[in-house]
Amino acid sequence: MDVGNLIQQAAILALPLLFAITLSEAARGRMAYLLGDKTGMSMGRLSWNPANHVSPVETIIIPMVMYFATNGNFIFGNAKQIPIDYRNLGNSKRNAVWLELSRPLALLAMAWIWLIGLILLQASGITEAFFLGVCRAGVFVCLSLFAFQLLPVPPLAGGRILMFLLPYKYAVSFAKIETWSVWIILLLAIAGVLGPLWLSPITQLSLALLQILSAPLSLLLN
Repeated sequence: MDVGNLIQQAAILALPLLFAITLSEAARGRMAYLLGDKTGMSMGRLSWNPANHVSPVETIIIPMVMYFATNGNFIFGNAKQIPIDYRNLGNSKRNAVWLELSRPLALLAMAWIWLIGLILLQASGITEAFFLGVCRAGVFVCLSLFAFQLLPVPPLAGGRILMFLLPYKYAVSFAKIETWSVWIILLLAIAGVLGPLWLSPITQLSLALLQILSAPLSLLLN
């Protein structure tokens, strides 16, 4: 393990990871507000300021431990959750699906912003490795978390969306998986199937999509 290289890479990943974790939670809170739930607003939790959503353990310590424990191969974290009362969502099933989609869609949007930033830096002739590295890390982190959030295991977005779409009796049974979600995810990661069979394909497809969307800008600047 090259500790020095890991520390250098961690410094590059820190800012994109912080934004990805906290702003995707802020987006989820904003979506809840738009769908009729004012709980987060009443508690002053809808700010786009990342500091309002940082959890010392889930946002900082857990990602650091996972990063160094896996030699930089796997990283995940969470923000301080914004309270949401699903009873305020009106057409609860449809709105609940939109609510859970808001986090992965926010991550996809942030990945696109980082990619555009990278294109602009390169077009401007900026060769500073740190800035280019941060933009590349932003794309990688956001797309990795986007793919991870789509995993059909509650409480991840993919799992909750599936739960809301299932008939009630199946949804109740499926919801019980949440108790074991951490162990399921760890088992998939240890077995070596989480990355190759889920994260990598979705990340690569998502990157291809963003590159297509960014192609007109690249052509314009070249």
